[in-house]
Amino acid sequence: MNNSTLQGARWLPRALFISGTAVAAVTALYLFLLSQLVSVDWTRGRGWLLLLTPALGVLAYVLLARGRGGSRGAAVRCVAAVVALAALWPAWQGYAWMRGPQAYAWTWWQRENPESARPIGAWQLPGAGLVRARTDGLHLYNGEGRSAGGRAAPEGTAFCALSRTVAHDVGLVAAARTPGGCGTRVSAVDLKQDEELWAKDLPAAPPADGDTPAVAVVDDTAVVVSDGALLGLDLRSGEERWRAPAPADCRVRALDGAADRVLYVEDCPGTGTGTARLTSLDARTGIPAWQTPLRVPRGELRMLSARPIALRAGDAVRLFDDAGRERGAIPVAGPKEDLLAEPGPLVSGDLLVLPVKGKVPGISAYSLLDGRRAWHAGLDGATVLGLAQGRAPGGVDVVTSTAARTHLWHLDGTTGRPKAEPTILRDVPLGRRFEIYPTGVEGYTFVNLDPAGELPSYVALKRVIGW
Repeated sequence: MNNSTLQGARWLPRALFISGTAVAAVTALYLFLLSQLVSVDWTRGRGWLLLLTPALGVLAYVLLARGRGGSRGAAVRCVAAVVALAALWPAWQGYAWMRGPQAYAWTWWQRENPESARPIGAWQLPGAGLVRARTDGLHLYNGEGRSAGGRAAPEGTAFCALSRTVAHDVGLVAAARTPGGCGTRVSAVDLKQDEELWAKDLPAAPPADGDTPAVAVVDDTAVVVSDGALLGLDLRSGEERWRAPAPADCRVRALDGAADRVLYVEDCPGTGTGTARLTSLDARTGIPAWQTPLRVPRGELRMLSARPIALRAGDAVRLFDDAGRERGAIPVAGPKEDLLAEPGPLVSGDLLVLPVKGKVPGISAYSLLDGRRAWHAGLDGATVLGLAQGRAPGGVDVVTSTAARTHLWHLDGTTGRPKAEPTILRDVPLGRRFEIYPTGVEGYTFVNLDPAGELPSYVALKRVIGW
Protein backbone atom coordinates (compact mmCIF):
# COMPACT_ATOMS: atom_id res chain seq x y z
CA MET A 1 0.00 0.00 0.00
CA ASN A 2 1.48 3.35 -1.04
CA ASN A 3 1.74 6.45 1.14
CA SER A 4 -1.19 8.30 -0.54
CA THR A 5 -3.52 5.40 0.21
CA LEU A 6 -2.40 5.30 3.83
CA GLN A 7 -2.88 9.05 4.24
CA GLY A 8 -6.36 8.85 2.69
CA ALA A 9 -7.36 6.03 5.02
CA ARG A 10 -6.08 8.11 7.96
CA TRP A 11 -7.76 11.43 7.03
CA LEU A 12 -11.15 10.16 5.87
CA PRO A 13 -12.41 9.25 9.39
CA ARG A 14 -11.12 12.58 10.68
CA ALA A 15 -12.95 14.50 7.92
CA LEU A 16 -16.13 12.54 8.62
CA PHE A 17 -15.83 13.24 12.35
CA ILE A 18 -15.24 16.97 11.81
CA SER A 19 -18.16 17.17 9.34
CA GLY A 20 -20.42 15.22 11.68
CA THR A 21 -19.59 17.53 14.57
CA ALA A 22 -20.49 20.60 12.46
CA VAL A 23 -23.79 19.05 11.32
CA ALA A 24 -24.58 18.07 14.92
CA ALA A 25 -24.02 21.66 16.05
CA VAL A 26 -26.41 22.94 13.35
CA THR A 27 -28.96 20.29 14.40
CA ALA A 28 -28.71 21.45 18.01
CA LEU A 29 -29.24 25.06 16.95
CA TYR A 30 -32.33 24.20 14.90
CA LEU A 31 -33.73 22.08 17.76
CA PHE A 32 -33.37 25.09 20.05
CA LEU A 33 -35.10 27.34 17.53
CA LEU A 34 -37.95 24.84 17.15
CA SER A 35 -38.44 24.83 20.91
CA GLN A 36 -38.69 28.63 20.84
CA LEU A 37 -41.22 28.63 18.00
CA VAL A 38 -43.65 26.67 20.16
CA SER A 39 -44.42 29.79 22.23
CA VAL A 40 -44.87 32.39 19.45
CA ASP A 41 -47.88 33.20 17.27
CA TRP A 42 -45.97 33.40 13.99
CA THR A 43 -45.10 30.16 12.23
CA ARG A 44 -43.12 31.22 9.16
CA GLY A 45 -39.95 29.12 9.05
CA ARG A 46 -41.32 26.36 11.29
CA GLY A 47 -42.10 24.07 8.36
CA TRP A 48 -38.56 24.31 7.02
CA LEU A 49 -37.13 23.56 10.46
CA LEU A 50 -39.43 20.56 10.94
CA LEU A 51 -38.20 19.23 7.60
CA LEU A 52 -34.49 19.97 7.94
CA THR A 53 -33.82 19.21 11.61
CA PRO A 54 -34.55 15.44 11.49
CA ALA A 55 -32.64 15.13 8.19
CA LEU A 56 -29.63 16.92 9.66
CA GLY A 57 -29.84 14.78 12.80
CA VAL A 58 -29.71 11.56 10.74
CA LEU A 59 -26.83 12.95 8.66
CA ALA A 60 -24.90 13.91 11.81
CA TYR A 61 -25.41 10.40 13.27
CA VAL A 62 -24.16 8.71 10.08
CA LEU A 63 -21.11 10.96 9.76
CA LEU A 64 -20.12 10.59 13.42
CA ALA A 65 -20.65 6.82 13.32
CA ARG A 66 -18.44 6.40 10.24
CA GLY A 67 -15.86 8.85 11.56
CA ARG A 68 -15.68 7.50 15.10
CA GLY A 69 -12.16 6.28 14.57
CA GLY A 70 -10.98 9.74 13.53
CA SER A 71 -11.89 11.45 16.80
CA ARG A 72 -8.62 10.59 18.52
CA GLY A 73 -6.24 13.40 19.23
CA ALA A 74 -6.60 16.85 20.75
CA ALA A 75 -5.79 18.56 17.45
CA VAL A 76 -8.64 16.82 15.60
CA ARG A 77 -11.13 17.67 18.34
CA CYS A 78 -9.97 21.27 18.40
CA VAL A 79 -10.43 21.56 14.63
CA ALA A 80 -13.90 19.93 14.92
CA ALA A 81 -14.95 22.45 17.58
CA VAL A 82 -13.77 25.39 15.47
CA VAL A 83 -15.54 24.10 12.35
CA ALA A 84 -18.73 23.44 14.35
CA LEU A 85 -18.74 27.00 15.69
CA ALA A 86 -18.09 28.37 12.21
CA ALA A 87 -21.00 26.33 10.80
CA LEU A 88 -23.45 28.05 13.16
CA TRP A 89 -23.17 31.34 11.25
CA PRO A 90 -24.37 30.07 7.82
CA ALA A 91 -26.94 27.94 9.67
CA TRP A 92 -28.28 31.05 11.37
CA GLN A 93 -28.40 32.91 8.06
CA GLY A 94 -30.37 30.01 6.63
CA TYR A 95 -32.85 30.26 9.49
CA ALA A 96 -33.17 34.04 8.95
CA TRP A 97 -34.03 33.32 5.32
CA MET A 98 -36.57 30.65 6.32
CA ARG A 99 -38.46 32.89 8.76
CA GLY A 100 -38.30 35.95 6.48
CA PRO A 101 -38.12 39.62 7.55
CA GLN A 102 -39.51 40.55 10.95
CA ALA A 103 -39.65 43.77 12.95
CA TYR A 104 -40.45 44.71 16.52
CA ALA A 105 -41.29 47.86 18.46
CA TRP A 106 -37.95 49.13 19.69
CA THR A 107 -39.23 52.33 21.27
CA TRP A 108 -42.49 54.01 22.21
CA TRP A 109 -43.89 56.67 24.48
CA GLN A 110 -47.06 56.33 26.49
CA ARG A 111 -48.84 58.29 29.21
CA GLU A 112 -49.09 56.69 32.63
CA ASN A 113 -52.88 56.91 32.42
CA PRO A 114 -55.15 56.65 29.37
CA GLU A 115 -55.48 60.02 27.71
CA SER A 116 -58.82 61.79 27.90
CA ALA A 117 -58.35 63.98 24.80
CA ARG A 118 -59.23 62.69 21.34
CA PRO A 119 -56.39 62.39 18.79
CA ILE A 120 -57.10 64.18 15.50
CA GLY A 121 -54.01 63.69 13.31
CA ALA A 122 -50.25 63.84 12.92
CA TRP A 123 -47.48 65.57 10.99
CA GLN A 124 -43.91 64.55 10.30
CA LEU A 125 -41.35 67.11 11.45
CA PRO A 126 -38.97 68.58 8.83
CA GLY A 127 -35.90 66.98 10.42
CA ALA A 128 -36.62 64.00 12.65
CA GLY A 129 -39.60 63.35 14.84
CA LEU A 130 -43.35 63.78 14.70
CA VAL A 131 -46.21 65.94 15.90
CA ARG A 132 -49.28 64.18 17.27
CA ALA A 133 -52.32 66.42 17.58
CA ARG A 134 -55.05 65.92 20.15
CA THR A 135 -58.00 68.08 21.01
CA ASP A 136 -56.10 69.42 24.02
CA GLY A 137 -52.84 70.30 22.24
CA LEU A 138 -49.94 69.43 19.95
CA HIS A 139 -47.44 66.90 21.30
CA LEU A 140 -43.94 66.71 19.80
CA TYR A 141 -41.71 63.64 19.71
CA ASN A 142 -38.06 63.56 18.76
CA GLY A 143 -36.47 61.00 16.46
CA GLU A 144 -36.12 58.54 19.36
CA GLY A 145 -39.80 58.66 20.26
CA ARG A 146 -39.34 60.69 23.43
CA SER A 147 -41.57 63.61 24.32
CA ALA A 148 -40.07 66.89 23.08
CA GLY A 149 -42.61 69.39 24.37
CA GLY A 150 -45.68 70.72 22.63
CA ARG A 151 -48.33 73.39 22.64
CA ALA A 152 -51.61 73.33 24.55
CA ALA A 153 -54.87 74.42 22.96
CA PRO A 154 -55.87 77.94 24.08
CA GLU A 155 -58.19 78.06 27.05
CA GLY A 156 -61.81 77.65 26.06
CA THR A 157 -60.98 75.97 22.75
CA ALA A 158 -60.23 72.49 21.49
CA PHE A 159 -58.17 71.60 18.45
CA CYS A 160 -60.40 69.93 15.88
CA ALA A 161 -58.54 69.69 12.54
CA LEU A 162 -55.11 69.87 10.89
CA SER A 163 -54.16 70.80 7.38
CA ARG A 164 -53.57 67.61 5.43
CA THR A 165 -50.21 68.88 4.18
CA VAL A 166 -47.41 71.11 5.46
CA ALA A 167 -45.62 73.65 3.25
CA HIS A 168 -42.41 75.56 3.98
CA ASP A 169 -42.34 73.83 7.41
CA VAL A 170 -45.67 75.47 8.36
CA GLY A 171 -48.93 73.70 9.18
CA LEU A 172 -52.40 74.97 10.04
CA VAL A 173 -54.40 74.04 13.13
CA ALA A 174 -58.12 74.69 13.46
CA ALA A 175 -59.74 75.00 16.88
CA ALA A 176 -63.35 75.04 17.99
CA ARG A 177 -64.91 77.27 20.62
CA THR A 178 -68.47 77.58 21.87
CA PRO A 179 -70.56 78.97 20.30
CA GLY A 180 -69.21 78.42 16.82
CA GLY A 181 -67.65 75.27 15.49
CA CYS A 182 -64.47 73.87 14.03
CA GLY A 183 -62.47 76.74 12.55
CA THR A 184 -63.59 79.52 14.86
CA ARG A 185 -59.90 79.88 15.64
CA VAL A 186 -57.09 79.10 13.18
CA SER A 187 -53.35 79.25 13.85
CA ALA A 188 -50.19 78.63 11.82
CA VAL A 189 -47.36 76.70 13.47
CA ASP A 190 -43.73 76.74 12.33
CA LEU A 191 -42.76 73.11 12.89
CA LYS A 192 -39.04 73.71 12.43
CA GLN A 193 -38.86 76.45 15.07
CA ASP A 194 -41.74 75.10 17.18
CA GLU A 195 -43.51 78.45 17.39
CA GLU A 196 -46.91 79.89 16.55
CA LEU A 197 -46.63 82.36 13.66
CA TRP A 198 -50.13 83.81 13.92
CA ALA A 199 -53.63 83.05 15.14
CA LYS A 200 -57.01 84.42 14.04
CA ASP A 201 -60.51 84.25 15.50
CA LEU A 202 -63.02 83.76 12.70
CA PRO A 203 -66.82 83.68 12.50
CA ALA A 204 -66.87 80.06 11.40
CA ALA A 205 -70.26 78.38 11.25
CA PRO A 206 -70.86 74.77 12.28
CA PRO A 207 -70.63 72.48 9.24
CA ALA A 208 -73.74 70.96 7.77
CA ASP A 209 -72.63 67.37 8.31
CA GLY A 210 -69.92 67.70 10.95
CA ASP A 211 -67.19 66.71 8.49
CA THR A 212 -66.23 69.93 6.71
CA PRO A 213 -62.45 70.38 6.35
CA ALA A 214 -61.65 73.65 8.08
CA VAL A 215 -58.14 74.42 6.77
CA ALA A 216 -55.73 73.59 3.95
CA VAL A 217 -52.19 74.60 2.97
CA VAL A 218 -51.65 75.27 -0.74
CA ASP A 219 -48.13 76.46 -1.58
CA ASP A 220 -47.63 79.60 0.55
CA THR A 221 -51.35 80.22 1.10
CA ALA A 222 -53.46 79.24 4.10
CA VAL A 223 -57.01 78.46 3.00
CA VAL A 224 -59.67 78.75 5.70
CA VAL A 225 -63.39 77.96 5.65
CA SER A 226 -65.18 80.85 7.33
CA ASP A 227 -68.85 81.72 7.74
CA GLY A 228 -70.07 82.73 4.31
CA ALA A 229 -66.68 82.73 2.58
CA LEU A 230 -63.48 80.94 1.75
CA LEU A 231 -60.42 82.93 2.85
CA GLY A 232 -56.90 82.91 1.43
CA LEU A 233 -54.27 84.08 3.95
CA ASP A 234 -50.52 84.50 3.71
CA LEU A 235 -49.11 81.34 5.26
CA ARG A 236 -46.42 83.03 7.36
CA SER A 237 -48.02 86.38 8.22
CA GLY A 238 -51.73 85.55 8.27
CA GLU A 239 -52.63 88.62 6.18
CA GLU A 240 -55.73 88.20 4.03
CA ARG A 241 -54.95 87.85 0.32
CA TRP A 242 -58.40 87.11 -1.06
CA ARG A 243 -61.94 86.21 -0.13
CA ALA A 244 -64.31 83.99 -2.12
CA PRO A 245 -67.88 84.56 -0.89
CA ALA A 246 -70.15 81.53 -0.65
CA PRO A 247 -73.78 81.85 -1.78
CA ALA A 248 -76.43 81.91 0.90
CA ASP A 249 -77.46 78.50 2.27
CA CYS A 250 -74.33 76.86 0.78
CA ARG A 251 -71.60 75.02 2.66
CA VAL A 252 -68.04 74.09 1.76
CA ARG A 253 -67.99 70.33 2.22
CA ALA A 254 -64.68 69.37 0.60
CA LEU A 255 -61.44 71.33 0.49
CA ASP A 256 -57.94 70.58 -0.75
CA GLY A 257 -55.29 71.88 -3.11
CA ALA A 258 -52.05 71.14 -4.90
CA ALA A 259 -49.30 73.26 -6.45
CA ASP A 260 -50.95 76.67 -7.07
CA ARG A 261 -54.57 75.47 -7.19
CA VAL A 262 -57.29 75.44 -4.50
CA LEU A 263 -60.16 73.00 -4.97
CA TYR A 264 -63.39 73.02 -3.00
CA VAL A 265 -66.95 71.75 -3.26
CA GLU A 266 -69.92 73.91 -2.33
CA ASP A 267 -73.08 72.06 -1.45
CA CYS A 268 -76.39 73.93 -1.33
CA PRO A 269 -78.92 71.77 0.52
CA GLY A 270 -81.46 74.61 0.60
CA THR A 271 -82.17 74.14 -3.10
CA GLY A 272 -83.55 70.67 -2.46
CA THR A 273 -81.93 69.28 -5.63
CA GLY A 274 -78.65 68.05 -4.18
CA THR A 275 -76.74 70.32 -6.56
CA ALA A 276 -73.13 71.09 -5.73
CA ARG A 277 -70.22 72.80 -7.48
CA LEU A 278 -66.57 71.86 -7.78
CA THR A 279 -64.53 75.06 -8.02
CA SER A 280 -60.87 75.73 -8.75
CA LEU A 281 -59.14 78.95 -7.64
CA ASP A 282 -55.67 80.39 -8.04
CA ALA A 283 -54.10 79.87 -4.62
CA ARG A 284 -52.32 83.23 -4.52
CA THR A 285 -54.99 85.54 -5.99
CA GLY A 286 -58.27 83.68 -5.41
CA ILE A 287 -59.27 84.21 -9.05
CA PRO A 288 -61.60 81.39 -10.21
CA ALA A 289 -60.13 79.14 -12.89
CA TRP A 290 -63.24 77.04 -13.53
CA GLN A 291 -66.40 75.70 -11.91
CA THR A 292 -68.13 72.39 -12.61
CA PRO A 293 -71.73 71.63 -11.54
CA LEU A 294 -72.17 68.35 -9.66
CA ARG A 295 -75.43 66.50 -9.27
CA VAL A 296 -74.72 64.13 -6.45
CA PRO A 297 -77.03 62.41 -3.97
CA ARG A 298 -76.95 63.39 -0.36
CA GLY A 299 -74.08 61.59 1.31
CA GLU A 300 -70.33 61.63 1.57
CA LEU A 301 -68.37 64.34 -0.22
CA ARG A 302 -64.64 63.98 0.19
CA MET A 303 -61.62 65.05 -1.83
CA LEU A 304 -59.36 62.04 -2.32
CA SER A 305 -56.78 63.65 -4.61
CA ALA A 306 -56.14 67.21 -5.75
CA ARG A 307 -53.80 66.31 -8.62
CA PRO A 308 -55.12 64.35 -10.47
CA ILE A 309 -58.57 65.32 -9.15
CA ALA A 310 -60.61 62.58 -7.49
CA LEU A 311 -63.77 63.30 -5.52
CA ARG A 312 -65.73 60.69 -3.58
CA ALA A 313 -69.31 61.83 -4.04
CA GLY A 314 -72.12 59.57 -2.93
CA ASP A 315 -72.05 56.29 -4.83
CA ALA A 316 -68.94 56.94 -6.97
CA VAL A 317 -65.44 58.34 -7.03
CA ARG A 318 -65.55 60.94 -9.81
CA LEU A 319 -62.45 61.93 -11.76
CA PHE A 320 -61.74 65.30 -13.41
CA ASP A 321 -59.02 66.74 -15.62
CA ASP A 322 -57.16 70.02 -14.94
CA ALA A 323 -59.95 71.99 -16.65
CA GLY A 324 -62.73 70.51 -14.52
CA ARG A 325 -64.08 68.14 -17.19
CA GLU A 326 -65.22 64.78 -15.85
CA ARG A 327 -63.23 61.94 -17.40
CA GLY A 328 -64.37 58.86 -15.55
CA ALA A 329 -65.91 57.40 -12.43
CA ILE A 330 -65.22 54.49 -10.11
CA PRO A 331 -68.37 52.94 -8.57
CA VAL A 332 -68.24 52.62 -4.79
CA ALA A 333 -70.24 49.39 -5.08
CA GLY A 334 -69.05 47.58 -8.20
CA PRO A 335 -69.63 44.16 -9.77
CA LYS A 336 -66.26 42.83 -8.60
CA GLU A 337 -65.70 44.69 -5.34
CA ASP A 338 -66.84 47.52 -3.09
CA LEU A 339 -64.58 50.41 -2.12
CA LEU A 340 -63.97 50.90 1.59
CA ALA A 341 -63.73 54.35 3.15
CA GLU A 342 -61.29 53.30 5.87
CA PRO A 343 -58.38 53.18 6.01
CA GLY A 344 -58.01 56.25 3.81
CA PRO A 345 -56.82 55.85 0.21
CA LEU A 346 -53.36 56.57 -1.14
CA VAL A 347 -52.37 58.33 -4.36
CA SER A 348 -49.38 56.71 -6.07
CA GLY A 349 -48.55 58.51 -9.31
CA ASP A 350 -51.70 58.37 -11.46
CA LEU A 351 -53.23 55.56 -9.41
CA LEU A 352 -55.65 55.66 -6.50
CA VAL A 353 -54.91 52.78 -4.12
CA LEU A 354 -57.57 51.86 -1.60
CA PRO A 355 -58.93 48.90 0.40
CA VAL A 356 -61.77 46.86 -1.09
CA LYS A 357 -64.08 44.05 -0.10
CA GLY A 358 -65.53 41.39 -2.34
CA LYS A 359 -64.87 37.81 -3.38
CA VAL A 360 -61.15 38.59 -3.07
CA PRO A 361 -60.64 41.31 -0.44
CA GLY A 362 -57.43 43.31 -0.28
CA ILE A 363 -56.45 46.51 -2.05
CA SER A 364 -56.98 47.70 -5.61
CA ALA A 365 -55.46 50.47 -7.70
CA TYR A 366 -57.62 52.49 -10.09
CA SER A 367 -56.40 54.86 -12.76
CA LEU A 368 -57.07 58.50 -11.90
CA LEU A 369 -57.15 59.23 -15.63
CA ASP A 370 -60.02 56.99 -16.74
CA GLY A 371 -61.24 55.01 -13.70
CA ARG A 372 -60.15 51.58 -14.91
CA ARG A 373 -58.79 49.09 -12.38
CA ALA A 374 -55.02 48.74 -12.90
CA TRP A 375 -54.31 45.93 -10.42
CA HIS A 376 -55.54 44.08 -7.36
CA ALA A 377 -53.57 42.55 -4.49
CA GLY A 378 -55.26 39.91 -2.33
CA LEU A 379 -52.67 40.05 0.49
CA ASP A 380 -53.63 36.53 1.64
CA GLY A 381 -57.16 37.68 2.45
CA ALA A 382 -56.03 39.67 5.50
CA THR A 383 -57.78 42.79 6.82
CA VAL A 384 -56.16 46.01 5.61
CA LEU A 385 -55.31 48.34 8.51
CA GLY A 386 -53.30 51.09 6.82
CA LEU A 387 -51.69 52.36 3.61
CA ALA A 388 -48.63 54.55 3.12
CA GLN A 389 -46.13 55.62 0.48
CA GLY A 390 -43.34 53.04 0.33
CA ARG A 391 -39.75 53.64 1.24
CA ALA A 392 -38.78 52.77 -2.32
CA PRO A 393 -39.81 55.29 -5.03
CA GLY A 394 -43.25 54.44 -6.40
CA GLY A 395 -43.84 51.76 -3.78
CA VAL A 396 -46.91 51.13 -1.64
CA ASP A 397 -46.70 49.88 1.94
CA VAL A 398 -49.69 48.07 3.43
CA VAL A 399 -50.32 46.92 7.00
CA THR A 400 -52.62 43.90 7.26
CA SER A 401 -53.88 41.81 10.14
CA THR A 402 -55.15 38.27 10.64
CA ALA A 403 -56.14 36.40 13.78
CA ALA A 404 -52.56 35.15 14.07
CA ARG A 405 -50.28 37.99 13.02
CA THR A 406 -49.75 41.47 11.56
CA HIS A 407 -47.84 41.97 8.30
CA LEU A 408 -46.20 44.95 6.61
CA TRP A 409 -46.28 44.44 2.84
CA HIS A 410 -44.06 46.25 0.33
CA LEU A 411 -45.75 46.40 -3.08
CA ASP A 412 -44.73 47.73 -6.46
CA GLY A 413 -47.01 50.70 -7.04
CA THR A 414 -47.23 50.01 -10.78
CA THR A 415 -48.16 46.33 -10.69
CA GLY A 416 -49.26 45.61 -7.11
CA ARG A 417 -46.84 42.69 -6.88
CA PRO A 418 -44.92 42.19 -3.61
CA LYS A 419 -41.35 43.42 -3.86
CA ALA A 420 -40.28 41.09 -1.07
CA GLU A 421 -41.71 38.73 1.50
CA PRO A 422 -43.95 40.70 3.91
CA THR A 423 -42.45 41.73 7.22
CA ILE A 424 -43.99 40.17 10.32
CA LEU A 425 -44.66 42.81 13.00
CA ARG A 426 -43.93 41.19 16.35
CA ASP A 427 -45.82 42.56 19.36
CA VAL A 428 -46.43 45.97 17.75
CA PRO A 429 -49.33 47.72 19.55
CA LEU A 430 -51.52 49.29 16.85
CA GLY A 431 -55.04 50.67 17.14
CA ARG A 432 -57.83 50.93 14.59
CA ARG A 433 -56.49 54.24 13.24
CA PHE A 434 -52.86 55.17 12.80
CA GLU A 435 -50.47 57.03 10.52
CA ILE A 436 -47.43 55.33 8.96
CA TYR A 437 -44.15 57.15 8.33
CA PRO A 438 -41.13 55.43 6.69
CA THR A 439 -38.34 56.93 8.79
CA GLY A 440 -34.77 56.13 9.73
CA VAL A 441 -32.33 53.81 8.03
CA GLU A 442 -34.32 50.60 8.45
CA GLY A 443 -37.43 51.40 10.48
CA TYR A 444 -40.98 52.67 10.32
CA THR A 445 -42.88 54.87 12.74
CA PHE A 446 -46.56 54.49 13.62
CA VAL A 447 -48.62 57.21 15.30
CA ASN A 448 -51.68 55.75 16.98
CA LEU A 449 -54.88 57.79 16.58
CA ASP A 450 -57.20 55.39 18.35
CA PRO A 451 -59.74 57.37 20.39
CA ALA A 452 -59.51 54.99 23.36
CA GLY A 453 -56.06 56.37 24.16
CA GLU A 454 -54.84 53.15 25.80
CA LEU A 455 -52.08 52.37 23.29
CA PRO A 456 -48.63 53.93 22.91
CA SER A 457 -48.86 57.24 21.08
CA TYR A 458 -45.67 56.73 19.08
CA VAL A 459 -44.27 53.35 18.01
CA ALA A 460 -40.98 52.99 16.13
CA LEU A 461 -40.06 49.73 14.38
CA LYS A 462 -36.70 48.12 13.92
CA ARG A 463 -35.84 45.03 11.93
CA VAL A 464 -35.18 41.91 14.01
CA ILE A 465 -31.57 40.79 13.70
CA GLY A 466 -31.26 38.28 16.56
CA TRP A 467 -33.85 35.79 17.74
